Amino acid sequence: MIESIPRVALSIKQPWAELIVSRRKTVEVRSWVTSYRGRFWVHVGKRPDEGAMPLFDFSRPLFTGGYIGIAELVSIEPLNRIRWSQLRPEHLVPGPMKDGLSAWHIAGASPLRQPVAGPGQMGLFDVPDEVLAILRSSLAT
Repeated sequence: MIESIPRVALSIKQPWAELIVSRRKTVEVRSWVTSYRGRFWVHVGKRPDEGAMPLFDFSRPLFTGGYIGIAELVSIEPLNRIRWSQLRPEHLVPGPMKDGLSAWHIAGASPLRQPVAGPGQMGLFDVPDEVLAILRSSLAT
């Protein structure tokens, strides 16, 4: 069972969110940093990353517009070109690195039993209490 239930979520586009909750992606690449460390709900926006969708073979359509899992933000490190290349098997982002990016190291990801529809926001955001109650009951055991 999950040790602590978070109050915060991070919105991540598909297919990246699905890759995180399936533990195929353990580094999320972001252009901003946060002091937050700990568990968070994985939220997916309504619009997927169309350029990335063909890069990964999914046997089913991917859910959009709500929550699909839970994970833990363990650490954040600035990226340089060498580290970008070293972490490629974990971040899965194709192409050359852009300046000013950070690697968000993620652990302990797991999917919900069923996705939960709900709005998100940019950045880390507080999950409304009524949605938290539904998310708690949707955790896979």
